[in-house]
Amino acid sequence: MNQSEIDFFDALAPDWDANEVKSTPERIKSILNKLPLNKDQNVLDLGTGTGVLIPYLSEIVGLKGHVTGIDLSEGMLSLAKSKFGYLKNVEFLKLDFEEEVIPGMYDVVMLYSVYPHLHSPEMTIEWLFKFNINPDGCIVIAFPSDEKFINNIHHERKSESDHLPSPEVLADMIQSWGYKTNVLASSEEEYIVIVKRG
Repeated sequence: MNQSEIDFFDALAPDWDANEVKSTPERIKSILNKLPLNKDQNVLDLGTGTGVLIPYLSEIVGLKGHVTGIDLSEGMLSLAKSKFGYLKNVEFLKLDFEEEVIPGMYDVVMLYSVYPHLHSPEMTIEWLFKFNINPDGCIVIAFPSDEKFINNIHHERKSESDHLPSPEVLADMIQSWGYKTNVLASSEEEYIVIVKRG
């Protein structure tokens, strides 16, 4: 992520939660309930932002599990820490997960509302499976809306984001890179693609 993108998210951070109308508790719970999330797991939340998933993931994995939230925006991370820093099974790290080594091994890696911001998605997925995901683990690409809504938001904000294809097209593309994919949701309210080793 370049400095202009970091500045972009830092500037949005103070109003992010108020403007994030799609990530309602009901919709987040509905998405997470469809995922292979269980007690005692280690979960990585990449691009955690203000930590919208953190309290739900923390509750699911329990005190013997662990949740790591990673972001490069200090503004976003500061808000996440102020809201959820008290949770015993949660830690936050500031790093560029496409450029720097991520510590630890995980059962589930969340890319929630993050995929369009990846500069090198194929390489990022390859490195996550090589260095950070347990043998039976997976990556979850999810959004609380469909691709039309996401692409419209990115167009309005003039962010440097790539176009997000439909879940089915994305799943096929990732399969062509040598992975197994499964579309768990494809609707106006939920977009979920699971990625596993090929």
